[in-house]
Amino acid sequence: MNRSPGTWPVPGARRLKGTPAAPAEATPARQSEEETESRAPETPLCCVRCGHVITRERDRTTVNGRHAHTRVNPSGFVFHFGCFARAEGCLAIGPPTAEASWFPGFVWRIALCAACKTHLGWAFRGESDFLGLVLDRLTAPS
Repeated sequence: MNRSPGTWPVPGARRLKGTPAAPAEATPARQSEEETESRAPETPLCCVRCGHVITRERDRTTVNGRHAHTRVNPSGFVFHFGCFARAEGCLAIGPPTAEASWFPGFVWRIALCAACKTHLGWAFRGESDFLGLVLDRLTAPS
């Protein structure tokens, strides 16, 4: 069974209600982006749920000219995610699919935390490979 990115109702996803969004500087996604932009390149980014190291700041990359993207899946859930060239702490599962891909020409698979299996985002394959990881599901170690 094929599912589009983020089909399941998971923590951190927001369903559109038809109400206007808050100004960009006031949104949790924007705050998360600003916090991570100031970290050192070697800073690990860990799973919020279990603390397992997922990726590092140095692994951030840009896709379509931006690191951070906000997309809505066919079920109406909104995801704010960042693109990463590598995320060694992730496990990509399921068969690759192009169904409802947010990036034309790319197929995707679900990306989970390799330790606790929490849904963290998606592994995309195409012209280049990258992971789209939901930013509020990552944290710097405390």
